Amino acid sequence: MRLRWLGQSAFHLTTSDRSILIDPFISGSPTAPKDALDGVGTIDAILLTHGHDDHLGDTVDIAKRYGSTLVAQFEICMWANAQGVEKLQPMNTGGKIDLDGITIAMVQAFHSSAIVRDGVPITMGDPAGLIVTADGTTIYHAGDTGIFSDMALIQRIYQPTVGLIPVGDRFTMGPELAAMACNEFLDLKTIVPIHWGTFDLLTGDPQDFAKRVTRGEVKVLQPGESIDV
Repeated sequence: MRLRWLGQSAFHLTTSDRSILIDPFISGSPTAPKDALDGVGTIDAILLTHGHDDHLGDTVDIAKRYGSTLVAQFEICMWANAQGVEKLQPMNTGGKIDLDGITIAMVQAFHSSAIVRDGVPITMGDPAGLIVTADGTTIYHAGDTGIFSDMALIQRIYQPTVGLIPVGDRFTMGPELAAMACNEFLDLKTIVPIHWGTFDLLTGDPQDFAKRVTRGEVKVLQPGESIDV
């Protein structure tokens, strides 16, 4: 499986036979590569951790353009359906689905989830993390979250080997707490720090995070870079 980081929390996952986006904040992102979707051919599915605009991003436009299946919390799916997205796989925390041979589980995250329109917040259900298993590899996309000890239970149940972990601070864990999560609760072979550098408010330094991690190999990517896992 190939993971291409598109900045913030957005990823393009390419499996042996599927093309998947997670949290596709692209057109509005100051760090997303301009060629983020060039040559992708198709986007089979879009997975969302929660409904904030920097994660919801271009979901509606991409789903309608490619006929993608949206996998997200029930409330997000119903909102997207009202915007014209037709293929839906609503989920909630604790559930698991099989999507054409790819297993997706939704786990808890400590954050919030709403969009604000004309100054009024619209609930998008609960925030979540995602466990994605394809091509024999299991990935934990933690979404936006603070540290919590039940990350150890997520590790025990799903046994992810790749972690996409927020480190930007203020709205999520910063480097110190993210490293604590990796060192004490998770047992990951490959760790990619995310949700950093997009905006000035995100002050967490991924290099500081990498220095603190004692369990697993940290891969600090720049937007547009890829790794194979």
